[in-house]
Amino acid sequence: MKRFILIAPAVALAAACGSSTGTIQPGNWETTTRFTSVEVPGMPEAMAKQMQSQLANQAQTQTRCITPAEAANPTGGMMGSQNPQGCNFDEQTFSGGTIRVRGTCPAPGGQGQIRMSWEGSYTDTTMQGNITTEVTGGPQNMRMTGTINSRRTGDCPSG
Repeated sequence: MKRFILIAPAVALAAACGSSTGTIQPGNWETTTRFTSVEVPGMPEAMAKQMQSQLANQAQTQTRCITPAEAANPTGGMMGSQNPQGCNFDEQTFSGGTIRVRGTCPAPGGQGQIRMSWEGSYTDTTMQGNITTEVTGGPQNMRMTGTINSRRTGDCPSG
């Protein structure tokens, strides 16, 4: 599960920027993902509450440089460099301030599948929304919901 939590922000940012109809500024972007709800069928309620509490207190933050070329043509550059192997995004709306992304990826370890959706909004320097992920077909099915927030923090580091 930890590997999945670390991969979610990169997948979501890359997926949301996968359509060239959006207008975002190139530069350094910081993305914070916080899962607020966890459902694991068959898990004792006390363990589920403990897991949810841990996730809520452990926001995952990643930083990514979006180059001018990637911002101008996100599908050409960003998806290739950030899209984990085997992911397929069948819906990518990134237009008029609205984000709506739906896709599937192989679960870490190749056991099962991750279905992900992100619905939110954006400006040229921010993105935010709600994220839902469902892991099915592996050793343990689970559903997690939370928030994802990205913001441009400045220019990319030189070099």
